[in-house]
Parts: sequence; C-alpha cells; structure tokens
Amino acid sequence: MESVSLAWVCISAFVSVGVLLGLLSLIMRLTHSPMADEIATRTDTWWWMVAVFILALALHPLVSFIFLGYLGFAGLREYYSLMDMEEKSGEKTLSFKDRTSILLTYLAIPLTVYVAYIKWYELFIIMVPVYLFLLIPILFVLQNRSEGTLKSLGAIWLGCMFFIFCLGHSLFMINLGAMILLFCFVLTEARDVFSFWAGKAFAKLSAGRKETLFGRILDLRIAPGVSPSKSWFAGFVAALLTAALALVFLPIMPPMKNGSVTPVFVLTAGFLIGVFGLVGDLVFSMIKRDLNVKDSGNILPGHGGLIDRVDSLVYTVPLTFHLFYWWFF
Repeated sequence: MESVSLAWVCISAFVSVGVLLGLLSLIMRLTHSPMADEIATRTDTWWWMVAVFILALALHPLVSFIFLGYLGFAGLREYYSLMDMEEKSGEKTLSFKDRTSILLTYLAIPLTVYVAYIKWYELFIIMVPVYLFLLIPILFVLQNRSEGTLKSLGAIWLGCMFFIFCLGHSLFMINLGAMILLFCFVLTEARDVFSFWAGKAFAKLSAGRKETLFGRILDLRIAPGVSPSKSWFAGFVAALLTAALALVFLPIMPPMKNGSVTPVFVLTAGFLIGVFGLVGDLVFSMIKRDLNVKDSGNILPGHGGLIDRVDSLVYTVPLTFHLFYWWFF
C-alpha cells in the first residue's frame, strides 16, 4: 500500500514542480524575458532528474540503496575533482600521496550502503565519523608524511562527512520509510525552487526602494562575501513556503512506530528543512568561492554540477532523519 502511495506522490509532486517551471518558461518566452532559455534548460533537466528518482524509489529497495550509494559516490568524486591533485605547497590542492586515502573513502561507500541495507544502525552511525576518521591519519603516518597533512586531511574529511555520512543518512531513511525520504527530497528541492524565485522577485521589488526601510529589509544580505544574491527575507519566505508545502504530506504519511505524524511536526520539519537547505546552499557556495569556481560541474544543464543540486540535501537529509528517528522510533 505504501509503495502505491509513494509512486503516486512521487509522480504528483515532481510533475507539479515540472509543470510550474514549464509554465514559467513558456510565459518568459512569450514575454521575451532574458531568463527564458535558462528556465527552459533547467526544466528539461528537472524532468530527467524526476524520472531517475521516481524509477529508483518505485523499484525494489535494493535499487534505491544502489542509486543513493551512487549519488554519494558521484558527489564525492565531483568534490575531489574541484581540487587539482598537484604537488604545490600552500596551494588549495591535494597531493599525489592522497590517492590512497581517497581510494579508501570510495571503498567506504559500498560498505556504508551494505551496513544501512542490513539495518545495522549502531555501526552506521559511528563507522565514518569514528573509524574512518581515525584510519585516514594513520595512512598519512605510514606514508611518512608531515608537510601539507592538515590541508589534505581537512579536504578529505569534509568530503567524507558531506557525501558519505551526511548524505548517506538517506540510506537509513529508507529503513524508516520511503515516504520519509520522499518528504525530505521533495521539500528540499522545492525549497531551492522557492528560494530561486523569491530571490528574483524580492530583488526586483527592492530595486527602486533602496532608500526606504522596506527596501533595506528586502535587500539585507546573509553573507554577501559568500553568496551576494542570498537575502534574509527571501530565505525566510522560502522556509515558510516549504513548511506550508510540508502539510501536503500529512494525509499520506504512514503510521510511525511511536505515534502519528501531526500538523505541528510536519510544519516544524518543513520549516527546518527550509532553513537548513539554505545553510547547505551557502556552505557549498563558500567552498566553491574559495576554490574560485562558479559551479561544481556541468553534468546537469541549467543547474551546474551534481553538488549544485544536492548541496542542500547534505544538511537536510541528516536533519530530517534524526527528527523522525528521535521522535517516532
């Protein structure tokens, strides 16, 4: 019964987003907006992402685990690709000697998938942040290294925590219920859409009101050195819209182990997803700016790289998992 509901919600929610973006693209083309081509390209890519995600969730759970494991692998690989592997002291690069440690992080991904698949939560929650954390510096010692170790350890460790551990919580979210995973993914991606359009709308609204109090409130930036376009007001509105959208899931949430999902809970979870989705976006903007790159790649036309699409999930996935796990399990 849950799989039928899940498939229906997948199709309905993502098709709705796709139709909305398609209508906006059509309107902009008819009005000859300079953003028309960008929105059309983003919409086409959305449809591909929707199809892959629906297929992964609709099939056997093993397919979902493999898909999510590959998502973590692809994100980690793209992250490493942002840093040239060269022997340059003091540069924002990795070293050739880091290849062994990087290989180890890749090998940790199928192990994480397996541990999640057999539902061994106690090992899952400590394997990366404890054992992998302790093992990688040991490899550095065995390589007789000293120079550049803090730089390499920091870069490798961030990648492990972001794409193996944090994003890897989506694996265990399937064990709690696939609908919870869908809840998190839909709201996170919807927040990105809300944030994009709210930012555009409020920037235009405040353009002629720079000297007024209202205009200054609309134009108040969160971290202009990290992301010049992100404003507090647009971020708050996007979080509110995300919370409102969360109510759509209330009638279709499955029974939980220790109680039922309430309107207050989904509103709170939706708002927090809206807030932490913004945080994830800003954190990766900070990393990309430090590395002097605009997008993490070009694999997703109109969106950039894979990281540009999953950066918010790195923060919202563990948050959503633990909200449900602590409250209901």
